[in-house]
Amino acid sequence: MSNKATLPPLGSRLRERIQSISPFSLTLLGLIGILGSWFPSLEILKLFHVFWFFALWPLVSILLRDSKQSLGFDTDDEGPRDWLEMDSGWRGHIAFLLGIPLSFFNPLVFRQDAMQLVGSLVAIGRHRGSLPEPETYDQSTNYRLPIEGTWTVVNGSPIKEYSHSWFPATQRYAYDFVITDEEGRTRPAGTDTSIENYYCYNQPVAAPADGVVVDVHDGDPELGRAGGFSHPLKRSMTGNAVTIRHAEDEYSCLAHLVPGSIEVEPDDHVTRGEQIGRCGHSGNSAEPHLHFQIQDHPTFEVSAGLPVRFDSVDVDTPGINVVEQTGWTEPDGSGRYIHAGQRVTSTADDGPNRIDDVVDPSEMTASWGLGRVRMLGRIAIGFSIGGFVTVLAGFVVPSLQTIALALAGLTGLGLVYQAGRGLVDGGRVQFGSFSTVGGVGMTAAVVSAVDVLDMLPELGASPVGTGVFLTGFLLYIAVWEHERRHLLRETLPPVSGVTDE
Repeated sequence: MSNKATLPPLGSRLRERIQSISPFSLTLLGLIGILGSWFPSLEILKLFHVFWFFALWPLVSILLRDSKQSLGFDTDDEGPRDWLEMDSGWRGHIAFLLGIPLSFFNPLVFRQDAMQLVGSLVAIGRHRGSLPEPETYDQSTNYRLPIEGTWTVVNGSPIKEYSHSWFPATQRYAYDFVITDEEGRTRPAGTDTSIENYYCYNQPVAAPADGVVVDVHDGDPELGRAGGFSHPLKRSMTGNAVTIRHAEDEYSCLAHLVPGSIEVEPDDHVTRGEQIGRCGHSGNSAEPHLHFQIQDHPTFEVSAGLPVRFDSVDVDTPGINVVEQTGWTEPDGSGRYIHAGQRVTSTADDGPNRIDDVVDPSEMTASWGLGRVRMLGRIAIGFSIGGFVTVLAGFVVPSLQTIALALAGLTGLGLVYQAGRGLVDGGRVQFGSFSTVGGVGMTAAVVSAVDVLDMLPELGASPVGTGVFLTGFLLYIAVWEHERRHLLRETLPPVSGVTDE
């Protein structure tokens, strides 16, 4: 029998291909519209700006789902999370709706959202168009759960239908963990949404394997209440987070930690099971939980998520078993995959032992090199933030010189804020934050130069701001790619605990 005879009908293949496209990914086509804004001869391409509306797809899908349920549709469909009783309903949806404009007009968060979106293209290109899959990816490290005791998987699975987020690429194989009681509640019945009432809040978070801390983000605020609400002035969608290198092109990211609870610093060596922080409610968080993922790059924004097997784990499935429901076949390999709706218990017997190695000269060189990379990366972030502010200001203020003065003012306020924060924190100076503010100041200088020298007379503030944003993003990629390809691979000592399996 020929191979051609075994292929499904063309119509079926087309439907399958169309269904595989994430509506959210169509947002990327909006980038083509930028060309129409830059070049008058390509003005027809401005029509592609309509694809930016696909960024609202998560909101639309929630509203469609709730409308169908209220009308009596899909009430018989069972899901793996049906046994859970988490904060949901219209209160959660209202919080989600309020969070959209707050995130959009928050330059720090929007910068990260946009970089994550465009960064998915970078990740796809890095893997030559084919992102890692459970059937083909062979992980280099044995991982344990990053938590102690029994937790519940709220989101996450290597199966597309139940994955955390199939797109963007960075969160494809991510997991969200909470603690629930036997009734599936994340906090005791009758209690309010104070974050201290949630079972998982302030619980220890552990390193999933031996490694070297690459980056730490701390100091992000968290609201004292949950119920769908996150802090409106958050500075990062991940909140307080730790990134650890475990092997070549294999990093873990542990996010939404309690402010001030992180016990490690960049360049620290950590051991499997060592406590690195506590589960919190910072960043994009509807209620306290731990976001965990394995990625192929040290930066959250341009990484590709990697499928991860866990060893030393017991699994209980109170609800629908998604493996049986979908007919998914787990690829052969050590450890096991976990899925949404399961309760998972770590049986690892390793303890939170800290290594206090003597730092040799090569590690001192690596530490200085990584510190420089982080500083340059934050300057690039500030440059992108300045570009976004320029785009927003362009809708209100047509004068580039006025926008440059406003950016300079923001730079001054940022420097005063960081200096005052250092005094409040007992004299601790956050040089990384000063670097970000410095990047905004550089944007002010660039925008002013464009106006004074009349470099781009036909362009307005929005195209100039978009160009500055993309330039900052490219610099960000270049800086961290240098780290990934050279510093981490050649300078840092080998990470223990890496296997050949």
